[in-house]
Amino acid sequence: MRNLSDSEIEKITNNTPKIVGEQIIFYRKLNKISQTELAGMVGKDRQYIYKIEKGKVASNVVTLAIICEALQIKLSELFENVK
Repeated sequence: MRNLSDSEIEKITNNTPKIVGEQIIFYRKLNKISQTELAGMVGKDRQYIYKIEKGKVASNVVTLAIICEALQIKLSELFENVK
C-alpha cells in the first residue's frame, strides 16, 4: 500500500465526478430519458441532475445508486472509466 500524492488526490477529486457524469448522460440518453424525467424518477430537481452530469457536484453514493436504479444499470457501470 502506498500514500497518494496531493496531485494524485486532486486529479481523482477533479476527474471522477466528470467521468461519472458522462456515464449518467450516456445511460440516460440510451434510455431516452430527459434530465427532467430522471430528476422526477429519483426525487431530485433537474438542476441537480445537470450539475451531477457536468461534474460540478460530487454526489454521494446513495444518490448515485438511486440514479442507477432508475437507469436500470449497476453502480459499477458509472465507474467503468475511472482509474
